[in-house]
Amino acid sequence: MGLLGDLLDGYGLAYDTVNVAEAPFLPEPAEYTAIISLGGPQHVYDIDKYPYFTQEKALLRRAVEQDIPLLGICLGAQLLAAAFDGAVSQHELTEIGFYDIPFTDAGRRDPLFTGLHGYQKVFHWHEDAFELPPGGILLASNETTRNQAFRYGSRAYGLQYHIELNSQLLDLWLEYPEFRQEIIASIGTDAYTSIQRERLTHYQIYHNHTSILCANFLRICGLIAS
Repeated sequence: MGLLGDLLDGYGLAYDTVNVAEAPFLPEPAEYTAIISLGGPQHVYDIDKYPYFTQEKALLRRAVEQDIPLLGICLGAQLLAAAFDGAVSQHELTEIGFYDIPFTDAGRRDPLFTGLHGYQKVFHWHEDAFELPPGGILLASNETTRNQAFRYGSRAYGLQYHIELNSQLLDLWLEYPEFRQEIIASIGTDAYTSIQRERLTHYQIYHNHTSILCANFLRICGLIAS
C-alpha cells in the first residue's frame, strides 16, 4: 500500500490487503466500505497468463453495481476499464517518471480532485493504456496518454498513474538493480538520471497531492468528515 497505507494508518482506518495472484478466492465487495485496486507489471490482455484477472474484474463489476467506492491505480485502472468493456492494449510509448497531469473540465469539478488546482503531480511507470469504457467520464489527460483518469458511475475511479509511492517504495523502484536496468532500457540513462534529480524537487509536491486526493476519496467513501 506504500504511501496510501501510511495515510490510512494516519487516519486510524483499518484495511485488508489481498494478493489476487495467490488468493484462492476474493472477498465479496460488500464486506468493505471501499476498495483500492493497485498496480503491477502484468498485462490485462494476457488473460491466459493471468487467469485471476477474471475474478478480479468480476469483483470490480460487483463493487460498481453495489455503489461501493472504488479506486483503481495503474493496472487497477486498466482492470476497471476492461471490466466494463474498455479496451486495454500496449501503448505506443512507455511513460516513466514524474508528470503533471492536467484535469479536464469534468475533472476540475469532480470531488476526487478538490483542492488540486487544475492538475496532479504523479509518478508514471506503464507501457499499456486503456480506452474509456462506454459511459466513462474522462477526468484527466495529457499529450502522451489521452486517458489518464476517469470515473465510472458515481464513485468508481481509475487512475493510469501511481499515487502510492512513499520514499521507501520510490527508492526501491529507482535503485533496485533489476528495476533500474528496466527503466534505463525503456527510457535511457539520461532520462533515468533526470528522474533521480527531479525527485528532490517533485516528491514533496507529489506527496502533498496524493494526501489531498486520498482525503477526498475517504470523504467520498464517508470514512472521514467533509
